[in-house]
Parts: sequence; C-alpha cells; structure tokens
Amino acid sequence: MSMNPAWFLGYPVGALAVPWLTARESTALILAVASFLFFRAFRERYLLTWGMGWITYAVFLWMTRNGELHHASQATVAFTQAEFVLALALFAAAALLSTHARRALTALLIASAVVVACAALRPLYLPDSAAMGIGVEAGCRLIAAGAALGLLRYRFGRMGLGPLLLSVGLLTLNLNWPPYTSHIPAEGFLLLEVLFGSSMFLLVLGDSWVRMHRLSVLNELTVTISRAQNHGPMMQSALEKLKAVAKAKTAWFRMIEGSQLVLTQHVGLSADVVRAIGQSGVDETLTRVLQDNRAVVLKLSETPEAVGEQLKKQGIHHVVVLPVQGKKSIIGTLSLGCSGRRGHSTEELEFLETVANQLGIAVENLRLLEQVLRSQRQWMNTFDSIQDLILAHDADFRILKTNQALLQRLEQAPADVVGNPCEMVLPQRSPWSGCPYCERGSGLTEGPDPCFGGQALVSSSSFTEQGSQQKGTIHVVRDTTERHVAEEKYRMLFEQAQEGVFVATLEGKLLDCNDAFVTMLGYSSREELAALDIEGVLYPVADEREGFRKEIEAHNYVRNFELTVRRKDGTLLTAAASCFATRDSDGRVERYQGFVLDITEKKRSEDEMRRRNRELNALNAMAVIATQSFDLDEILNLTLRQVVSLFGAETGSVYLSAGPDGLFRRRAGWGPRSEARVRMAEVSFPEGFGDLVMRSRAEVVGQDFVPHLPPAVVEFVCADRLPGWIWVLLWSKDKPIGIMGIASKESRQYSSNDENLLVAISRQLATTIEKVQLYEETCKAYEDLRHTQEQLLQSEKMSAVGQLIAGVAHELNNPLTAILGYAQLLEGAGLDQRSADYVRKLFKQAQRTHRVVQNLLSFARQRKPQKRDVDLRKVVEETLALREYDLKVNSITLERDLPEDMPSVVADPHQLEQVFLNVINNALDAMLESSSSGVLKVRAFRKNSFVCVEFDDSGPGIKDPGRIFDPFYTTKTVGKGTGLGLSICYGIIKEHGGEIVARNRDEGGAAIEVRLPASEKEAAPEVTTSSLRRESLLSGRVLLVEDEEAVLEFERDVLVGAGADVTTSLSMDEIKERLKTTVYDVVVLNGRMPGGPSAAEMYRWMAENCAGMEKKLLLTFSTVTDPETRSFLQEQNVPSLAKPFEVADLISQVLRLLQKEEKAAAATSSA
Repeated sequence: MSMNPAWFLGYPVGALAVPWLTARESTALILAVASFLFFRAFRERYLLTWGMGWITYAVFLWMTRNGELHHASQATVAFTQAEFVLALALFAAAALLSTHARRALTALLIASAVVVACAALRPLYLPDSAAMGIGVEAGCRLIAAGAALGLLRYRFGRMGLGPLLLSVGLLTLNLNWPPYTSHIPAEGFLLLEVLFGSSMFLLVLGDSWVRMHRLSVLNELTVTISRAQNHGPMMQSALEKLKAVAKAKTAWFRMIEGSQLVLTQHVGLSADVVRAIGQSGVDETLTRVLQDNRAVVLKLSETPEAVGEQLKKQGIHHVVVLPVQGKKSIIGTLSLGCSGRRGHSTEELEFLETVANQLGIAVENLRLLEQVLRSQRQWMNTFDSIQDLILAHDADFRILKTNQALLQRLEQAPADVVGNPCEMVLPQRSPWSGCPYCERGSGLTEGPDPCFGGQALVSSSSFTEQGSQQKGTIHVVRDTTERHVAEEKYRMLFEQAQEGVFVATLEGKLLDCNDAFVTMLGYSSREELAALDIEGVLYPVADEREGFRKEIEAHNYVRNFELTVRRKDGTLLTAAASCFATRDSDGRVERYQGFVLDITEKKRSEDEMRRRNRELNALNAMAVIATQSFDLDEILNLTLRQVVSLFGAETGSVYLSAGPDGLFRRRAGWGPRSEARVRMAEVSFPEGFGDLVMRSRAEVVGQDFVPHLPPAVVEFVCADRLPGWIWVLLWSKDKPIGIMGIASKESRQYSSNDENLLVAISRQLATTIEKVQLYEETCKAYEDLRHTQEQLLQSEKMSAVGQLIAGVAHELNNPLTAILGYAQLLEGAGLDQRSADYVRKLFKQAQRTHRVVQNLLSFARQRKPQKRDVDLRKVVEETLALREYDLKVNSITLERDLPEDMPSVVADPHQLEQVFLNVINNALDAMLESSSSGVLKVRAFRKNSFVCVEFDDSGPGIKDPGRIFDPFYTTKTVGKGTGLGLSICYGIIKEHGGEIVARNRDEGGAAIEVRLPASEKEAAPEVTTSSLRRESLLSGRVLLVEDEEAVLEFERDVLVGAGADVTTSLSMDEIKERLKTTVYDVVVLNGRMPGGPSAAEMYRWMAENCAGMEKKLLLTFSTVTDPETRSFLQEQNVPSLAKPFEVADLISQVLRLLQKEEKAAAATSSA
C-alpha cells in the first residue's frame, strides 16, 4: 500500500485531534489558542482578531462536516457559508491590522458584510443560482487578495517568510474548486492551514526580532553618545549604525546654520553628491518636513533637480528625511538614501525619529559643552595674555590665582605660588606686611611699586567666590615707569620746543603754552597772554576761525591749517597750526591743543618758488609747443595764452611783420579785446618804432617809452585803454619781425624779473618764428619741386603717349588714305543707286575714323596754347568721340544736349579737349566703381556772359567737393590716380578766364560745370576742299614714292586718271637713281620713308644732285610732323599733305606745282 505524502505530513497534526473533532477542526482550535497565547506575550491586537478568525473557521469546518453527514437544512447551509466568509474576513482584518492600514479596514468591513449577506441569502432564496455562487466565491477571493496585496505592499522590500506564507494562505484558504482541487487530499488542506496559521506567528516573531535589534542599536547609540566628547565623530558613528539598521545605501547629516543647510557628516556619498548638497537653502519640501517635525519619505523627483540627478547616478531610489530636534528647536536633518523600492512601516519611522531626536539632543549638548570648554580656554588665554600683573588672594592674603605675566616676573611655577602667602612669594623692595598693594586702599592708585620697583598703576577690587561667603581681593598692576619717564621727556619737549605749543578752551581762554609761543607773538610772559581773548586778538580773520572750527568738528583735528596771527606790535604773520580737540564723555569739545609754526618766511619762499616754477613751466610749455608743431598760428596762440596766464593779464596780442613798409598783421589774440584792438587787425608803422628803440635794440616797450615813440606806435600800444600794459619786440637780426603785448585792468609796475622773463619769451618766440618761416619756405620749395617732378613725369608720360599715338596714326593713316581715295573714285564711277549708297557710307565711316585719329594726334601733340575762336560744341563732340567706345563697352548711356546756336569761345581747342577728356574719365571711373552701368549727361548752355558745359554722372558723388581741385587730392585707390588731373584742368580754365566748379546733385551723382567767357565773333568755318574733276587736269611727268603699295597704287590711279604720266617706286635707292637720270615735273614723296632720309635731308640731296627738282617736291606725311620739320617746310615753302587726304587735295597740290613750273618756264622764255 503506497503512502500519500499529504497524509504523511498531516499525520502529526492529526494525532493531536480532539476525539469528537476532526484533525482540521482540532488544528483550527489549536491555532486559535496559540494566537491568544502569543497575544498575551507580545500584546499585538491583531492576534486577537487572528484567534477569533480561527475559532470562526473551526466552527465553519465542524458545521460543514455535520451538514454533509445529516443533510443539513438550507438555513444551516446559509449559516455555514456565512461562517466561512466571516472567518476569511477576520483573517484579512488581522493581516491589515498588522500593517496599520486602518483606512482599508472600513472597505474590508463593507465588502465582508456584503459577501456575508450574499453567502447567507443564496441557499435560502437562490439555491440553484450558479452565478450567485460564483459571485460569493469571487467576493471571498477578492477579500483575501486585497488583504494579501496590502500586506505584501506594506512589507515590500523587507519581506520575510511569515508575510509570504500569510499572503499565500489567505489566497488558498479552503480552496474548493472542483474538479481542480478534487485530487488534493484532506491532509493537504490540513498542511496548508497549519502553514497559514504559523505564518502569523512567524510574522510576530520577525517583528519582535526587529524591535530587539533596534533596541540594541539604540543602546549602542546611547553608549556612543555618553562617551562622545565631540559631536562630529559621534554623528559619524551614528550614521553608520543607522545606515545598517535601515538597510540604506547612504546616510548624511546636515546642520542648520542661519538660512542654510550645511553638510557636516556623511556615509556612502560620492563626491558629486557632496558638492550638490554641501550647502543649500531650505526649499519648500524641507520647510514642510521641519514644520511637521515628522519623518518623510521623499522620491527623487521631490528633491532639487541637481541633487536628484546625482543621487540617481549613485543608485538611490528614495530618501528618508528625519528632522533632528534639539531641546528647543530643530538643529538639522538626517537623511537615509535607500537603493530599492520598499515600504517603511510607521514603527520603523517612529524608531528613526526617536534616534534622530536623541542625536539632536546629544549634538546640541556636545556643542554647548564645546562652547563652554572653548569659552574657558579663551578666558584662560585672555587672562594669561594680559601683560599687566594680576594677583588674587583671599582674606588671609593667600594667593588664589595669578596670570602668566606675574609668574614670569617671579620666575616660579603656578604650584609654587598658588596657596602660599603673599609675603612668601612677592619680593620686598620696601617693608610691607600682608599684601603690599592692599595698603594703598581700593580703587585706582599710582605710585612707586613696593615689590618690583619703578612706578606702577594699581587697580584693587574685592570679590566673593561663587558658593562661598569668603571674600578675596584682586590686584591688577600695570608698570607705568616708561610712561612716567616719557611724561618727563614730553614736559621738557613742551618747554624747549621751538614751535609754539598751546592749550586753550573752546571760548578762547589760553590754559597753557610754552615760551616759544610767547616769543613768536611778541609778548613778555605767559600771564600776559593768558589774560587775552586769543580768538579775537590773536586770530583776526573771522573766516579762518570759522574754517578752523569746521575742520575740528568734522575730523576732530587739523593739520597744517594756515592762520593769520597778529603780534603784539600789530604786525601780521602766517602760521601753520596742527591741533586736535579734547572732548568730554558727551562728545563736547573741552579744549584745543596743538602746535603753531611761523611760516611767514617759508610762505614767501614758496610763493617765489611757485612763481619761478610757473615761469619755468611756461617756458618749457612754449619750448615743447615750438618743437612739436610747425603751425605758426597754433604756436603764437598757445604761447600768448601762457604769457597771459603767467602774468595774470586780461588781454594779449601778437602782431607779425607783413611787409617791408612797416605793416604788421595780428596773428594771435586773447581775452576780451577792445573795439580799437578789434579794428587793428592790421597796423602800419611808417616811421617804424622810433630812433631810440631801433638804436638801442630795445626789447621791452613800457610806459616810460611813450614820449620817445612815434604817434602811430603810441596809439597802437594804448589801444586797449587798460592801465597795466607792456609790449615786447621780437627781433630778427637788425629788425623787429613782430610785437607781443599784454594788458590788465589793474595798474601795475612790471619788475625787472617780469621784464627779463618777457625778454626770454620774446627771444624764444622770435627764434621759433624764424624756424617756422624757414620750415614753410622749405616746404613750399619741396612742394614746388614735387609739383615740378609730377609735371615732368606727366609730361614724359604724355610724350610717350604721343609717340605711341603717332605710331598708331602712321599705321592707320596709310590704309585710310587708300580707303578714302578709292571711295571717292568709286563715287565718280557711275555706280547704281544702291552701290553709290554703300560707297557714301564707306566714305563717311572712313572720315569718322580719320577724325578719331586726328583727335588723338591733337590731344597727344605737345605745343604752346594757341587761342582762337572755337566752336565749343564741336570740341565736346570730338572729345566724346575719343571715349565713345569705352562708354559703350561699360554700359554707360551717353545723353547729349548740345544746341547748335551756341556762341563761340576764345580758347585753345586742344587744351579744352584735355579738360573735357579728364572730366569724362573721372566720371567714367566713378560710375564703374559703384555700378556696372551708368548715365553720363553732357549739356551746353549759356549763362549771362559765359558758355557753360556741364557733365552729370550717376556715380556715388564727391566726398569733399571743396578739395576736388587741390593738387594731389584724389579719391581713387592707390595706383589709379595722382590727384593732378583736375588741378591742371582748374589751371587751364582759369588761364582762359573761366571757372570750373564741382557739386553733388540732389538726385545723386556728381556734376562738373565748365564756364568760359563767350566770344562776340563766330567760329571760323571749316575749309572744305571742292571736288575737282580729274579728267585731263594734269599733263606732265610725275614721280610717285610711297612706303606702302596700297597708298602708292591709289595715288597712281588718281594722278593717271587726271592725265599725268606717273612713275612709281617703293625704294629710296631706286628713286635717287631715277632722279639723277630723268627729269620729272612733280615729285610726290613720302616725307618719312622707313630707313630713308628725313624730309630736310632729301630736299638738300635733291638740291645738290638734281638742282631745280627740289622746287617740284610735294611731301606726304602719315604722322604729325615734328616742329623742326614743320619749320623747315615753312622756310623752304615746300608743300605737304597729311594722310589721309582726299582725291581733290592731291590733284590740286600736283596741279599747283605744275602750274608753278609752267609760270616759271614762261617767265624764262619771255626773259
């Protein structure tokens, strides 16, 4: 037969069964009895409820068994089910009572009443209702689950075996859910009920052990507190014990100091946490804790953010904060940091509060003890640090106490002194008995010291020891020997001091003084002085007396206070008083005492030194000004200001020579000048300064010179109408270059020192003026030189440009000659209308190109201005043509307003072209600096007697229009301008009698206006060569020489077409050979053949090698001829043509030479 394990475990309990009861019923009764016994031992009230529950459960088991045997009635079944629900409710109530959850008992009572009612009513009224049965069962299990949950929650984090078994037992009590529990035997239910009943006993025993452990800890803390002498180590030990008993991870104590909580001890805190909570204010949470004076469990979210973060990093889950209560008030907080989620019972928190309060009282007591000990040590240190001798004895003159100073004086130890009579311890310089200091009586006495010699000040007083009627006496002995000797010395010093020493009352009564004070004031004795009112008699100046009193009232002393003192003979002297006031207990001045020193001579010396220093400073300032500045006006004004200030004058003036005729011009002035001086901006001295001044080279002109001065000079020096005047001449070699004068309203005589100072200043100023004038001349010469160099550089640049343009013109004029010529030939070739139109356009554009080349040559040509009547509109158009391409390329819109009926002007067109070109260039640069496009407006108009041309641009404008025409002033960046262009333009326009002005336009941009005087004559019309017919105009042999084949062919075609017999050549050597062998009627020669001779050389060669042919020479030039060549051609009357030329020009020149040759031949034949 197999053994059932449940039966085996339940058998020992079943053996205890009552004969007429089952094992489960007997077990329930036994557990009830055990509960009452535990209650008697531990006095926990929930044990009564627990026992009542087991009794009810035993009744339930008995009625259930009897109902099954005897087929119980419905009422019995109802009562039985109600009994089970009641037993379960009692068990749940006991569990909740162990958690002190009194609020949950109300809910349990209500739920239990409802379930009991349902359980009782179901068999009576709804016996077959399965839903009702399930509801009753569910209600029972919910009651059990609620109690188990409350218990587990209360014991969370400190769970033992008892609470766990109790929770499981509540949930499994009488669990009858067939078929799930049908296989469990009765012994199994019996075992579960035994474990369930034992769980409460385990819980009680566990709590009892915890209480005993806490009592042990409390006892240890009590022992630690009783043995502690310092609150720091005591609190550190307490924190460690509390941390262990509370199973916390950290613990710390913060003490209240003022309005701050300061960390004093801690266990287990990291350095970051210590820094976070080291010192902080009391927040709202801590304020509530301190006000409630109860332990509080704080989550980290309820702590300050910085502290919570650091605690969380250390693994802290929550903090238990305990207010530490002293005897009268809270002295700090004790905190425990717990690492995991757990519950804290009320008993645990009360235990921690008790410990915290005990620690608070201990800390407060230890702090008071430390204060007492510290005060005692301070008193002993103070007592021993007193340098005076302190002696305390009783009525029998036995020494009770001495300080360290007396022991050192006696050279004895405290044990050898205390308790012995005074006569045995103190030395005797003179006979005495008992106590040498008591013989003088009580209070403060001074005299010879009978023990240690010398002088001593003794303070004696009686005292009574605490808790005793015995009286004693304490003596404080101060050695005043040095002070006594010092008083004697001070008395001798008072008597023998050379300064006056006095003591006087507030009312002016002299109490004491020394002999020096009497002698200083001219009196014969102290008694004579004591009879006087020193305030009214000795200190006559009321303002000084008032100032003296104010200083005394404000600072209680005066130092070197200057007073005017009257001597007995009535003379006044200046004295320096250094005094202090003696006041009574109420702060009122009782007397004045101090020193008085006669500083009259010192004052005079100081004034003289001060005057000398002012003079030296003024001279130094003038020298500094003269060396640091070359601005003559600045030097003169600053020097004059120094002189006026130095002599205390009201006005001053400086005049400098402005010409050889005695004219002087005012260059500096100072002060409120008179009307006469204002009018005298310039003054003339035709007769000079007089013979006396000039012969003696007088430098100072004072009032004694007036009779010897010319009338003009007298009127000048007296123009200010001020009595105190003086003038000084500024000499340069043998003539005065200036005159400086000052004047004051008060009449004064200038001393020799004043005159010497003025002479020194005048000589220095004259030297400075010469230096500045030399500097200005040097600067002017340097500027002239630099201007000349700039002009030379500009001239060289223009020369280079001219050469470049001449070369370009040479290269352009040759093809232009051919183009213009062939275009003219085509015009007479009988072309159709369309072709003729093309030829005219070709000819027009070629002429335009020719004009551009001619303008470039005219601009680059260096020659003397040649003024003539000029059409200003034409000059502007030609200038615009030079920059028209650049304007188009840079997106500059050109707007012209040039009326045709403008009068002419007398000017050099080439110089005007230079001016206009410079203005256009500046406008173009300004517009391109601020934008990528712009508008240039050019308009001409007449204003009064002037013809005006205005150039308006859309640039940023002119920064300083007033300086735009100054030499070397430029607003362009480095390397883009020299600042000479517009200044040269300004000079050119001024030479033409006109004006050039610059301004900024209101709508933006700059405007340059050129004004030239209008001419009454009309501009000379252009000479146009009439078109000549080429047929049969020429007859004769023509030698044609050119350096370019295209030009050569064009000229040959023209001349051949006109009827001439033309021979051509491109080589000078070939030409020379032909000229030697053949006679020609006309020689058309390029005046500048590459590698060939010049025009003059060729002319001379022809005159030498083929005489007469030089008269038939016609020269052509593709560039501008140099002045030497032009002069030669004019002298020899050699005709010339400048390329490009028209067909008619060439034919007319050749025809003129042929006609000239015919006339010469006819004249020869007639002769």
